[in-house]
Amino acid sequence: MVFASIKKIAVLAAVTVAAVNAATTPEAPFYNEAGILQVGTQEALNVTVAAGLSRDDVVSYPQASYVAVHFANFNLPEGDIVVVRSPDSSVAHFYTGKGRDDRENFIASFIPGDTAIVQYFSAAEAAQAGAAPKAPSYTISGFSRGFPSTHSESVCGVDNTRPAKCFASGTLFNSLPLAYEKAQSVARLLIGGQSLCTGWLAGSEGHLITNQHCIETAAAAAAIDIEFAAESASCSIECTQQLGCPGKVVATSATFVTNSEPIDYALLKLPATADISAYKFLQLRASGPVLNERIYIPQHPAGKAKRISSTLDSGSNAIVERVGASHSCGSNQVLYNADTEGGSSGSPILAASDNKVVALHHCGGCRNAAVDIRDVIRDLNTKRITVSNLLA
Repeated sequence: MVFASIKKIAVLAAVTVAAVNAATTPEAPFYNEAGILQVGTQEALNVTVAAGLSRDDVVSYPQASYVAVHFANFNLPEGDIVVVRSPDSSVAHFYTGKGRDDRENFIASFIPGDTAIVQYFSAAEAAQAGAAPKAPSYTISGFSRGFPSTHSESVCGVDNTRPAKCFASGTLFNSLPLAYEKAQSVARLLIGGQSLCTGWLAGSEGHLITNQHCIETAAAAAAIDIEFAAESASCSIECTQQLGCPGKVVATSATFVTNSEPIDYALLKLPATADISAYKFLQLRASGPVLNERIYIPQHPAGKAKRISSTLDSGSNAIVERVGASHSCGSNQVLYNADTEGGSSGSPILAASDNKVVALHHCGGCRNAAVDIRDVIRDLNTKRITVSNLLA
């Protein structure tokens, strides 16, 4: 790991710091204790930056797939700005005041690749020789870094998921004409700078549903990158790298509404400022799934660009194979064989007949398991939580 500080173009320091928990942290994605696909880990830093003097800092870790800088005590003077960007400036995030959602202590949105540049621009640039030291403006307290993108989790048999774009035209469009449109409501979630899940817009008020094992607390909801339109440009482009084919991060935090560990769902509310009009929303089928009905699953398996699962190795359509099943993943489960991977947790299971959500994917091996959407509806009703246009 290398941290370098640069002031006025001159390199002042380059410090190599020992990796935290290097001996025990796997250098490949793994399932953590919560059952989430963890794709990175944290490293510690302690670099305090004084207000009033512009500077560049470089945070780098060899072969990291992404870097997400951690800030503490972030409190910029009025007019100052911090930019966290990639070396080529193709990706950049901007922070003022008390930082991400005025939280002071936060994780910046991720930068793809192994290097992030932190640029501090002081409006005053008041520091002069002999001037009194300025108060601290922020501390770079560490960073999350993605494991090298060399691990690919296997699916059972052939991977029959296809890039979402394949459903925008041609044979797959003719078979499932609304699948691509409905998939626009599905987002890639990077939680706490380290874990990947899938979520989707539910109802017309900016709510998002995913799994409880993805979002266990309000703190997890407050440290989440919600990224829509992360998909390949055409059907022929697979874009199978983790966090590949970047889309638009519409929110970097969400409000926790409720969750349920037994049912394994979480309901969040996106900020009112999030521009989500282009992504529409999905609705829950109040009557739930039907045995043997055809289904499809838009998802971000292993954090890849958006893909849709709709067929099996045999070439037949994916269907609901059991309803109300007892399974190692829980009771009253909906079972099916459509392909998923780690990172698909929280994906919607949509019925081909009416394009409504009938189940919530959360677990499984070769035979996958989902929460019956009626259990989610019942829990919301019990808690007297209403969401406009949620049910159909």
